[in-house]
Amino acid sequence: MGVGVMVELKVEDIASSIKKLDKADKETLLLLLSDKGKEIAKRVKDIKTKKVKPMTREEIFQDVL
Repeated sequence: MGVGVMVELKVEDIASSIKKLDKADKETLLLLLSDKGKEIAKRVKDIKTKKVKPMTREEIFQDVL
């Protein structure tokens, strides 16, 4: 048997919360809500669990200049 929960949220409250986010968090939210959201969430999880090591800025741009 499942348990149901009903949550009532006002659109204005959600909009206010989004407005308070910094630029990086807004970009993350946009990516998560896009069609690439599941893939991005998996990548973030892989980084947090140290399954993969993210490249540094220097490693990414080492052969550019």
